[in-house]
Amino acid sequence: MSSFEWILLGLLLFEFLLRCALEIHDARAFQRKPDSFALARILPIVNDIFPPESNFSKWNENDGAFVKAHEKAHAELHHEMMRKFFWASSLVCIALLLGAIGIPFHLNLLGLLFLFHLIFNFAKILFHFICFAQEYEADSVAAKRLQKGVSKRAIANLMASEFPRTRLFAYVYRTHPTARMRDAALNRSKTH
Repeated sequence: MSSFEWILLGLLLFEFLLRCALEIHDARAFQRKPDSFALARILPIVNDIFPPESNFSKWNENDGAFVKAHEKAHAELHHEMMRKFFWASSLVCIALLLGAIGIPFHLNLLGLLFLFHLIFNFAKILFHFICFAQEYEADSVAAKRLQKGVSKRAIANLMASEFPRTRLFAYVYRTHPTARMRDAALNRSKTH
């Protein structure tokens, strides 16, 4: 193995240790045992294949007005197109980086897979930041269009049904912010 492949393995081990620490932090924050998805989340490469978790929270049927206004805001603000553009441009950049790094260092297929995993996970976290900003924006637009209290009630119902997660966990693994994060963002914008 080349020295670069050893560096990649070291980075994968470092990622594994960081993910273990994140799982422990999240479990301690809510005083519970790690859930059944924890093993799939901490193993490099495996966490690319299997989604770490779905967004456990489900909107209540009574929150239909807020959900419809939120989804309408996504459509009007072209969020889906922006997300697809981000992923398309990210995949092109990843392919270029794989070639630019893989060819000079003569990486084998396994080395390229490890490198892809590391770059992909970095891009995924950036994507989550973009998604969170879009979710906050759609929540804010929806709250402005509805009567006072409708959005607050919808977010409160979401908080009640949501599997609790820390902010750091949400940024690493989820495309949607937690209900608590959404509530804080709406309170900052004072729209509900």
